[in-house]
Order: sequence, then C-alpha cells, then structure tokens
Amino acid sequence: MQIYTTVDEISADAFANGGAVAIGKFDGVHRGHRALLARTGEAAAERGLDPLVFTFANNPLSFLKPELCPAPIMSRAQRLDALAAAGVTACVMVPFDAALAALSAEDFVTEMLVQRLHVKYLCVGADFRFGRGGAGDVALLEEMSTKLGFVVEVIDEVEDEEVGRVSSSRVREAIIAGDVARAARMMGRPMSVRGEVVHGDARGRDLGFPTANLGGEVEGLLPIDGVFAGWAIVDGVRHPAAISVGVNLTFEPEGSPRVEAFLIDFTGDLYGKRIEVQFVERLRGMVAYSGVEALVVQIEEDVRATREILAMH
Repeated sequence: MQIYTTVDEISADAFANGGAVAIGKFDGVHRGHRALLARTGEAAAERGLDPLVFTFANNPLSFLKPELCPAPIMSRAQRLDALAAAGVTACVMVPFDAALAALSAEDFVTEMLVQRLHVKYLCVGADFRFGRGGAGDVALLEEMSTKLGFVVEVIDEVEDEEVGRVSSSRVREAIIAGDVARAARMMGRPMSVRGEVVHGDARGRDLGFPTANLGGEVEGLLPIDGVFAGWAIVDGVRHPAAISVGVNLTFEPEGSPRVEAFLIDFTGDLYGKRIEVQFVERLRGMVAYSGVEALVVQIEEDVRATREILAMH
C-alpha cells in the first residue's frame, strides 16, 4: 500500500486517472468502514479511476477539543495494516493540525479533494462533516460536485441483526465494557492489541503457565480488566491463548496493570518478539485467590474454557 503522510508528498501525477476517494476516520476499520471501502473499489474499477483513502493520523477532536476526544480503538500502524488487509492500495493519512482546522469547507473540497486528489468519485458516510467548524456536510458536497465534476455517493450505516448499528463509538463502548465478542461482531474480526514481549516476574512459569507479558507501548484499546479467551499471533502463526488484562490481585494487588497471554501448547522463546493478542470472549473478572493452589485450579479452568470456546471459532 502506498502511504502519504503529508499532502506535499502527493505528486501532481499521483492520481492521474482521477481519484475514487473514500473519506473517514476509519478507527476500528469495522464492517461499516469496509462497506465504504468496498464500494469505492468497485466504483474505481467501473470508472477507471485510482482508488484511495483519505484519513487523519489523529482524531480531529484531539486537536480541537482534546478533553472530549475518545481513546482510539487502533494505533495509526494498526489502522494502516487493517486498511491494507481490506484491499486499500493508496492511503493519504495526514495530521489534523491548525492549517486543516482553519480550512473552510469549500476550500477543503477545492484544494484538498479536487486539486490534490483529483477526485472524480467520492464515497462518504451519511454523517460526514468537514471544514472549519464542521460546516461542510453531504448536501454541500453534492452541491459542489456538480460544479467541480465529481460524483458523491453516500453509504448508509451497517445494521447487524444481532447487535444493531455498527459504528466506531459502539465498538469502543463494547471493548471498554469487556464485551469483546460484540466488538468483534461489529468489526468483522477479533479486536486486538500488540506489543513487545518483555521479561516479567516469572510467576506464571513457576505455576506451570508461562505467560508472554506485553511491555512498553501497547498498541490498541484495552478492554476492562479480566481473563479472556483469544489468540496470540507470533511470526504470522496463530496460537490459542488464555489472556489476562489488569492487576494480579492475588500477588500484587497494588501492582501495575498489564497484558499477559498464556499460549496453550506452545514451546519456544518469545522475549523481544512483537506479538498480536486477539480477544474472542471474556471468561471472568479479576479475583484475589486465597493461595497458589486455588489460583492454579482457576487457571486450569480458564485454559479448559478457552480451548472449548476457540474450538467453536
């Protein structure tokens, strides 16, 4: 995938055939986003245009009203990887800064979409807003498109028969609440975090359940504390895993929260590797146990439940 991190990187002939442009935040790259991406790809093929995504490296609220900005579901790198996996071949991911915030809605269309991206087809969600103060909307796009020679198509929200409306805000709420199964239903894949495996206190190994501890900056939004069934992706290979998020209440109730994954039936050295941890279902909350024996019994039950759940996935 070709990635542009500033508009100045876009050469005059970058989209010489004309751009079929999908615009959005794409946080979570959920099923609604993928419907928009799929339609953009179809339109590009039908019209002989260059398909591309325009998005921001940061949520505009992080610049405009940081106190109101929600936690991102994905890191920038995770979003780019998910867009590439969805078939995107070119992505313009620029920082939302003072210059963009000051751009009027009309200037955004003429300077960014028409002059920079050579837009001939534009695909947006029904609630898309743009330009200074969010003054621009779909009605303005449609009005300007007739004058400037491009087509606007609006993609309705995706409705799931089980969980209802699919949106980034609802995915975020589900993850934070620990309902990772509902989040996965809306995303069309398990939600995940990733990071580097670091040395821990080796307590899991002493108990017979060595865990991969994610340290440093962990990419992705963490769910509420608890134990989860899921997967660990190591060097492109998926392994079943029982995952713990939070503080070890039995041994270190005042310790720092962390992500630990016990890779079931895995042998090998993971230290220093970057792995991805995918969450499938929450098993239980965090509990302080009376001693090692009670804790080991519970871990054995967690592993058994994880095997059973993953067998259905």
